[in-house]
Amino acid sequence: MDTKIIEYILTIAEHKSIARAADELYLTQSALNQQLLKLEKELGAPLFIRTRNHWELTDIGKLYVENSRQILKIKKQTYTQIEDMAKHWNGTITIGLTPERGIQMFTSIYPSIHAKYPEAIFQPIESDVESQVKMLDANQLDISFQTISERKYKHLIYSCILYEPFYLCVPKSHPLAYSEVLNPADYPYISLSEFKNDLFTLVKKTSTMRAVIDRLFEAAGFKPKLLFESTSMRTMQRLAANSQCCSIIPRCYAVANENVAYFTLGPEASWELAAVYAQNHYLNRAARDFIRMASEYWREHLYID
Repeated sequence: MDTKIIEYILTIAEHKSIARAADELYLTQSALNQQLLKLEKELGAPLFIRTRNHWELTDIGKLYVENSRQILKIKKQTYTQIEDMAKHWNGTITIGLTPERGIQMFTSIYPSIHAKYPEAIFQPIESDVESQVKMLDANQLDISFQTISERKYKHLIYSCILYEPFYLCVPKSHPLAYSEVLNPADYPYISLSEFKNDLFTLVKKTSTMRAVIDRLFEAAGFKPKLLFESTSMRTMQRLAANSQCCSIIPRCYAVANENVAYFTLGPEASWELAAVYAQNHYLNRAARDFIRMASEYWREHLYID
């Protein structure tokens, strides 16, 4: 099934520019324009309102794009099901991963999944949760691994891998820190309100985790004084180990450290790690095995060194 012209039109619509679309498709602008004009002649109507630097879809163009996306989805679903029936897996499986922990999981299980499905392509894409949701909706991802505080999208299927607590990460030099190195099961509970005069480094506000953290501080009755915001959990843990600030990090980054004391903050300080995919999206055996291997990895490797 040749769907190249559909992919051409979708690329022009995405970039709102035939020049940028041609660059992405490795075509000359003239060749791409000829393909478009040929299709518009066949349809008897223009798909785009053209200006020098900006192309917008006409109403007919919007209809063409909307239905074309469905055609590509049906094509992919059909080919994926045929792979399972023929027991010959040679397609591409796109996998959404959150930064840091996601790619570490991928590189760890890739040798095993590749050995089992040598002709399949497993394509990782690192992105935040909201961007992954948009890619699932656009049929650009087959599987998405997300850390979430709630299952807010009813049109998606969530398969729970584990629930993960957050720990308050405190320098051992802090007056409230304990001196011994404890096992995670023995981390004591402490009220966040005890730290209203302390300096914090927290994950950026765009993170799913930050929404949970902000609710914890609200319940504790104060806004934290921030050293800065970071995208790196490792950085936040190291800053605490260097006695520069306190932080709140997920369990997998809370590795044992003689310079850090960890505290639990109660049941509200947690999130869910889940495999997510769109309803009515067929996952072939290779994709399902990837989810299984990823889930086993995360349940066995609770901490990232």
